[in-house]
Formats: sequence, C-alpha cells, structure tokens
Amino acid sequence: MTMSHTATVRFGKMFIVGRFRTERPELKPRDKCVVRSDRGRELAEVLTPLEAVADPATVEGVPEILRRATPDDLKLAATLEREHRVRELKFCREEIARLNLRMKLVEADHILGGERIIFYFVSETRVDFRELVRRLAHEFRTRIELKQVGARDQARLVGDVGHCGLSLCCRGWIKDLGGITMDMAKIQKHTADPSKITGRCGKLLCCLRYEYAWYLEGRDLLPPRGTRIETRIGTGVVVDQNLLLREVTIEKEGNERKVVKLSEIAGAPATQPGCTGCDSPRTGEHLDTTVARRLEQDTKILPPAPEPPQFRKMTTLAELPPGTSKEFHIGSFTVALFNIAGAVHAVQGDCPHQGGPIADGTLDGTVVTCPWHQWTFDVTTGSCLSVTGSVLRRYEVRIEGEDVWVKA
Repeated sequence: MTMSHTATVRFGKMFIVGRFRTERPELKPRDKCVVRSDRGRELAEVLTPLEAVADPATVEGVPEILRRATPDDLKLAATLEREHRVRELKFCREEIARLNLRMKLVEADHILGGERIIFYFVSETRVDFRELVRRLAHEFRTRIELKQVGARDQARLVGDVGHCGLSLCCRGWIKDLGGITMDMAKIQKHTADPSKITGRCGKLLCCLRYEYAWYLEGRDLLPPRGTRIETRIGTGVVVDQNLLLREVTIEKEGNERKVVKLSEIAGAPATQPGCTGCDSPRTGEHLDTTVARRLEQDTKILPPAPEPPQFRKMTTLAELPPGTSKEFHIGSFTVALFNIAGAVHAVQGDCPHQGGPIADGTLDGTVVTCPWHQWTFDVTTGSCLSVTGSVLRRYEVRIEGEDVWVKA
C-alpha cells in the first residue's frame, strides 16, 4: 500500500498557498506539479518537503496533487499564458468599453484544465457585470468568474520590485497581507514622505510591520522621555530613546548628554544570555507591571545556557553525495551541510531574512537560493548575494574517513 504524504503548494495568479495530499513520494520542493483545487486542475509549485501521514483518514477531504507536471503540461501552461490569456484580456477590455463599465481589468487566470477563466479587476464602486459575464462565457465557452480586488492585490498581480530592489513581498511569500498603520511608521521614526513609506500599491509598506513588535517591546522596556533615572555614569533626564538598540540618551547637569544602555540603568533587569548571545532584559522594577509580569514568566522558561562548541558527527559522505544538501538540528538551531564537488561546507540552516530552510533551497554551483523568498547565498563563504551585509554563520567541518564532523 502506498503511503500518503502532504505538502504545501502554491498555485494561481494570486499565489494561493494550500496543503495538499499525494501518494508520489518523489516530489521535492520547487517541483512543478498538477493539483486538483476547488477551481479545477491547476499547475502548482511544491514549496515544502513531503511529510508522511500515518493515518490516511486524517487527510480525507484534503485536495490532491495529481502528478508531477509533464513537459506537455508545461507546454500547455506556456501556451495559455502566451496566447490565450492575451486574447482573453483583449476581448474583455473591449467588452468593458462597449458596456461602459467603471472598472479596470487587471489580470486573467486561465485554469490549466480549462474549467474556468478568472478575471481580476479594480473599481472604486460596485459594478453590475452580469452582462459582461454572459458575453465572456459565450465567447470562451467555459465558466467565467470576475473578482474585484483592492490595491494591494493589484500589486500582487502586476507588481515587480519594491524600494529594496527585491521582488514584492506580497508577490513572493506573504499570504495574509494584514493591516498596516501609520503608528508602525512613526514608532520606527520613518519619514512622513509618502514616496518613502508607500509601496507599489500606493499603500503603506508591508515591511513596516516586520519589526513592529520589537519596537513595541522596546517602548515598554525603556523609561519614557522626561523620566529622571540613575545610571552607572550618574543621574540624568531621558531626552531620547533608541528602541531598536535598547538605549536612551540622558541629559546630565551642565547640559551634557550621554547614551546609556538599558542594562546600565539602575533597577534595570540583569541581562540573560540567550541562544543568540543578545542582551535581552528579562525583569525590572521600573517597568510597567504588565510588561514586568510577562518578562518574569519568560525568565522561568529560559533554556539552559548553550554548550560550548564541539565537534559532532552529522552524517557520512555516502549520505551526502556531491551537489546535495542536508539539514541537521542541534538543540534549538539548525545546520545546513552542502557537498560542493567533494568539499563539505556547513552554514546556519535558517535564512537570516525570515528563517527559511536553507538546506531545502536550490543549489547552483556554490550558490543556494532560499526556497521561501529567493535570497541567494554563497555556501563557501556564507555571504548573501541578494542583500549586502547579510551573512550565514559558518561552522568548521572535519572529515574522518567517511564521517562528517561539524564543530557547533
């Protein structure tokens, strides 16, 4: 009996992400496949490694991956995109103009199996498009769906790159766009210039929320402006805060200003070394009661101090042939091993961007591409080729016979 597996796949113009079941264990991340979704048969991309399902009853009702995409499937998808989609968009725009509808057509999604064609449009008002649907169905002889989308979804459909020079987050990996507020920009001290804090969609940048929770926590931890505090360098009044670095600027007598770290403030919590060696405070008398209580709870569940680095046997050369990679867990962190032309390299296993599994990425020579957001890294040096300054931590490797040892 073939064992069932599940994997996360992405499909459609809107990059819909879902969990699908399959009985084809040979599928790997980045493979193209054909799935049966609630819209019909579609071309999809596998995002995660397959996970075995012990009880097949638990995946009853879960949509299915039908097969790995064949050359004919890929050719058909290319034809639909290059020829059919162009004709469908042209005809739909002409009908919209004839019917004088106040709507702007954005994109068309022709399902691989031909079960339906989905047209996405934007409009500032409600649109009665029933006559348009009838004309489209008569022309293309299939089921027609018209979906009204907002500015953010419009950017996801037609956008290219953002201010950072990378592909738009909504187009690459964000599933839930969520809500972005001006408070997220203000607390991070971003400029109020709309051209600097708005994205391709004309709305506030999605990346404003990535570090928002860190800034909120910093605001709770640091004494507010105007507070007189005692520090290791004397007493002063807080005149500024650096929420990101957990620092305050105090003004001492004589208008002398000094930058003070949170750990140097009298009554501040003692720092607790974590898995990253950071100085994150855990408790403190001057903190708000609610925040202090939360930090006190965190302190009780802190993991033990990490062991000093030592060589550990990870695998064998037979299990890691040239051109392949594997991921290993050591305590709370991961290590990714790569065999590059017989030389084994070890780097941190999670992408510094959003923690994507580096070992599951596509390896091209010495360059690996993160499967989540397509950041690229040179595994021999750890340097990031997508964003300057970002690096992967590297670990010392030792080969003893056929055994691969890593110091971590």
